Amino acid sequence: MQIEHNQTLYKIAPNKVVDLSIPYNFNGQQPNFYNVNKGSSIPLKTGNVIWDVSKGAGCNVPEISMNIHCSGTHTESVGHLLENSGDVGSLLMNPFMPAVLITLDTVNFNSCKDTYHCHVSNKEQVISFNKSFMKYKRFFDVKPDVLIIRTRPNPKSKKFTNFSDNRPPFFTNEAMSMICDIKIKHLIVDIPSVDRMSDDGILGNHRIFWGDGYNPNSKLNPESTKTITELAYIPNTVKDGFYFVNIQIPHFVCDAAPSRPLLCKTM
Repeated sequence: MQIEHNQTLYKIAPNKVVDLSIPYNFNGQQPNFYNVNKGSSIPLKTGNVIWDVSKGAGCNVPEISMNIHCSGTHTESVGHLLENSGDVGSLLMNPFMPAVLITLDTVNFNSCKDTYHCHVSNKEQVISFNKSFMKYKRFFDVKPDVLIIRTRPNPKSKKFTNFSDNRPPFFTNEAMSMICDIKIKHLIVDIPSVDRMSDDGILGNHRIFWGDGYNPNSKLNPESTKTITELAYIPNTVKDGFYFVNIQIPHFVCDAAPSRPLLCKTM
């Protein structure tokens, strides 16, 4: 398949992709944020019938329960912060979006000059402006719509981490403002939130991304079509560089939905 972007023609093989989602294993291992109940799947029960083939039923009819934001790869919209939670399923209509993948080492908060909108301890791990800018600037000319950020260390166990016991890194306000400055429309990260686990309920980086691009207390743009995908997992075998990505989601009329970002290599 050929795709034109930024006056350049690229070839991709849509049948050869890298899945950046964490498989959602109902009743199995899952990542967890805020110690929420695990996602589960149980067979439907009607009268004396348990709709499970192993119980003698003619077919399986599972009923599922899941926390979209806290137990698996998901994509969220500005409705995450609005009274009207919106329709995230209507936003991702372009099947192949130009994307750049960069890998970043997190740093101690006190070792960078960046700021955050609530108190942060000196040794907390953050994604800083300087690290992000230096890694991204060699891709300036590509003008991607999607930025994918892999953080290090990146063990496979990250896919099943309880982040309440292992506090994740988060973006500084300056790093998030940079992402807005370079006009990223869709952000994919391998952490459970772009904000600190507790930021006094402000969700300041979310507000920067869906607001004016600079102020963690800015007024949101309710018409924003930008998205944030969290709790992705980018294998270490995938190199930093330019790709196309297909962010697959079910059409949930909701602020967020489980998602499956598929990374397509260019040829």
